[in-house]
Amino acid sequence: MAKTSRKTFLTKSFYLVTSLSLIERGLGFSSEVMAENKPSGSIPEGLTPVSESDPTAKALGFHQDAKKTDFTLYPERKEPQAKNQFCKHCAQYTKLNEGWGKCNIVSAGVVSSQGWCSAWSQKT
Repeated sequence: MAKTSRKTFLTKSFYLVTSLSLIERGLGFSSEVMAENKPSGSIPEGLTPVSESDPTAKALGFHQDAKKTDFTLYPERKEPQAKNQFCKHCAQYTKLNEGWGKCNIVSAGVVSSQGWCSAWSQKT
């Protein structure tokens, strides 16, 4: 077995500890972000959330989290009167539980009550 110099050992140890620290912080951050954006209420049994890459959802600019709306494509979403435009306030939304519901337009699964798409219309 080859001898390792003290300098090489310390350098490799430093890189290893730094890498592990960065990985751990990154994983912790991503789980915090995921928990923060998760709608309240569990997904109803046997149903799956609509994928944002679903063709209909994509065409309508749908996001499970309205904060992720592309404001360059949908500038009206930034206006003050749009602050309460969420799926839960849309005429097309039917509530299933506190966090999830069905949409008459984006029908490939369930949508978050905190979602938004360009087909949003005020519930009467």
